[in-house]
Amino acid sequence: MKRFFVILLITFLFIPVFPAKAENVVILSEPTHRASTGIFFDNELADLISPTGRLGKIVFNRSNRGGTWLIDPALLEEVSDLVDGYTYLDQNKKEVVVPELVIADIWISTLKSATRRADVVSLPYGNPSSSFLSRSAPGELSLYRTLGQQRLTNLLSRDVRSTTSTSVGALSRVNSNEYLSLRRSIATINSLITLKEIEDARLKLAQLINPSLPKNRRADLLLDLQKVNKDLNAKIRISGGNYTITSSSYELPVTIINRFNQQVNLDVRLSASNARIVIRSIPRITVGAQSQLQIKVPITVIASGDTTLRIQLWTPGGEMVGEMKRIPLRLAVISSSTTWFATTLALVLLLALVTQSVRRVKLRKKI
Repeated sequence: MKRFFVILLITFLFIPVFPAKAENVVILSEPTHRASTGIFFDNELADLISPTGRLGKIVFNRSNRGGTWLIDPALLEEVSDLVDGYTYLDQNKKEVVVPELVIADIWISTLKSATRRADVVSLPYGNPSSSFLSRSAPGELSLYRTLGQQRLTNLLSRDVRSTTSTSVGALSRVNSNEYLSLRRSIATINSLITLKEIEDARLKLAQLINPSLPKNRRADLLLDLQKVNKDLNAKIRISGGNYTITSSSYELPVTIINRFNQQVNLDVRLSASNARIVIRSIPRITVGAQSQLQIKVPITVIASGDTTLRIQLWTPGGEMVGEMKRIPLRLAVISSSTTWFATTLALVLLLALVTQSVRRVKLRKKI
């Protein structure tokens, strides 16, 4: 009840009244303030959605009723995350916990009311640079549009349209290269796994290339996404150790680990650092969700010495997954000719010992 009265009070005291316009086009977008962990880089978003903040003035403006609204779904997700409490970093990078934010709930409710009779258009998720994506990753731009439309539909509980327009700001070559590297790695994982955590990581990348994202926040987000990418790739990995092989034919045990809640199909590619061994190929494998699979790598030893077995996981579509695993091998195999020579020598020595013993016995009997 208390919360209800607070909402009413803020609504009637702080919402300005403007004369109605014949046609409005309202753009509701803001570069991300939140890391993939859910922790906010700062507390600016809470100020922006207040009645006196930039985003608050847009939503609480009574003249912005009807018309056309262009909305970034990523912004609504972040504001929704403020409602029941959130954590942000202060200027000293210390975590500050906010139990709840009533104004965030009011802002979302007012937005739904303001757009009830409006034409709502979803911006691509994160409002990334279209000029860069159209040139470098057009398929990813299409994904951001499709998933953005789906998420905005769920957030507003109504049908919305998608748009072909988005931000057109330029990105530096460094930012472009960092984005493309992360995009390829996460998209490769996404070709194997279709869980929401992968989709969230892929969409978070769109926010990295929002041209309006401040430089310091872009640096923080880049570090965050690099860690996300590393953690995702570590969930599918190869476990091995150091081995000494003493047989010319050997099946080396190698364990493939899958920490996702979904099974994966993988191809295993093998090679050696030199010609001391010959490796036979492994058929495609399936590793169950949250499990591990031990495979046997058939090895034929050609010569003794040291070598390294290189193992790489690939998707069925031909993309590398994670990092190459290198397993050191010590080859201590005795050849058949060496074995024959050693056996013959042992027999000769044994015969010599027996002959010598017989002579000693005969000599004693004569004495």
